[in-house]
Amino acid sequence: MRISTYEIVLPLMDGSEEIEERALLVNGLYGAYDVVTKPEAAKIAAGNLDGLSADLQERLLRRGHLTVKSEAEELADLKLLGRLYRMVQGRTVAGLTIIPTYDCNFRCPYCYEQHRLKKGQAWLEHTMNEEMAAAIFAAVKDYKKRGYALSECTLYGGEPLLAKNAAIVRDILVHCRDLGLNVNAITNGYELESHLDALAEYGCEWLQVSLDGVGKMNDRRRVHKDGQPTYERILHNIELALQRGIGVLLRVNVGRENLSHIGAMVADFQSRGLIPQENAQGGKNKRGKFRYYFRAATDDRHPEKNVTGQAIMEELLHIGFKPEEALEHQLQYQNLAETLRKIFQKKDMPSFSPAFCGAEQGMIVADPFGNVYPCWDVVALDGTAVGFTDVEAGKFKLSLAKAKWRTRTADLLPACQSCPYVFICRGGCACHAFQEHGSYFREHCGETRADFELLAPILAGEWWLKHKEEELSLSLHGPLSRLTEAERQCMQQSQSWQEMLAIGKRVGLIGT
Repeated sequence: MRISTYEIVLPLMDGSEEIEERALLVNGLYGAYDVVTKPEAAKIAAGNLDGLSADLQERLLRRGHLTVKSEAEELADLKLLGRLYRMVQGRTVAGLTIIPTYDCNFRCPYCYEQHRLKKGQAWLEHTMNEEMAAAIFAAVKDYKKRGYALSECTLYGGEPLLAKNAAIVRDILVHCRDLGLNVNAITNGYELESHLDALAEYGCEWLQVSLDGVGKMNDRRRVHKDGQPTYERILHNIELALQRGIGVLLRVNVGRENLSHIGAMVADFQSRGLIPQENAQGGKNKRGKFRYYFRAATDDRHPEKNVTGQAIMEELLHIGFKPEEALEHQLQYQNLAETLRKIFQKKDMPSFSPAFCGAEQGMIVADPFGNVYPCWDVVALDGTAVGFTDVEAGKFKLSLAKAKWRTRTADLLPACQSCPYVFICRGGCACHAFQEHGSYFREHCGETRADFELLAPILAGEWWLKHKEEELSLSLHGPLSRLTEAERQCMQQSQSWQEMLAIGKRVGLIGT
């Protein structure tokens, strides 16, 4: 018997203070979260099982923290889980993003799409026509007929909601309504008023709009190409959207320049009635739903301007946010906190998705020329298209490169296969991996480990103090142990997703 290769030992926290005599064990492969005493955790961290009680050893063995399996056998479990996910849960996952034009009325200094400005004015200003839109949605209709779980469409750019795009945007909205797709858009909000009637009419659920400070601070970072101020007009358009019942998710890109301006932004949102005066959480008002979050902006050309997610968290706490409020408004932690709280509720097995994002799960990004990309971060880059839209056939014609992106998963990335964070990090962002290694098909660790080691002890401690449960989660180890040798071989080799689904349900890896 030995300590699992995928074991993580952390303190258990009550806010900023360690909980006396308790520690947290996390198994990154099986998703098991367990509370033990500090002396027990110290022994496990040192690989020393002497002195652990028989009852504790039995419990930790059942949960997967201790194991009689070899490293190769644990790796086989990882590959089996990854294959099960791709063949069953991830088989019909797809997402749709449409770029009506690459043109943009902003020239933000940190924008990662600046390469598009080198392609010439005619290319930049080209707008999708009705024929191309019809072909894209014919292909989407075919996808849905084939069983793909495709339920929404995101408008992206460039700037998708330029005033000159009004006709094609309305056409796209009509197609979305006809196919029952929810609509959202990522926009700078500057010319939003030209689209609000259509967005409200066709049921746009939400808009993501960016601001980077109050007044001139924002105008320096969210730069109009003609040098015009942007802050007040964007906020005016946000109010118009809320009045029409369209939700607004406000994103604040934070760098070293505007980190100290977070408090002024929150105060301005409060003074305008966007969020309640008595707290900083946002919420529903008569104009619609308004939410906001902060995210560390990455400027690869000027890394000295970048800040970490932890720096944003510290600034939120400094200006008076309670820890739970700060989590709700810091994107880097918000998603992880939501995942952890769901795990602790124990309603479902921990996720064993090995895919970091939609790029590895069938995402379709269609541009105004009909090119298809796997990720919106790689649009218009040479050699990154994975297919095109066949206008005559009304089909997406995808290359083998699209299939390759579906295999960029943590269970298949050599550097991730023995990492305790394999199902927590899931290989990281492919585009950041390209910047780091020159390949999209490498790992990118980023700040995931530091984020997890900050949040997991706090949220696990919060749950433990309330419920006093030693086993904070379900564990994948139990269902895997129920597989017969024949079933295990079948799941490693079968090309039938129905067969794999039946086995996964029988042993409890997949809910009924």
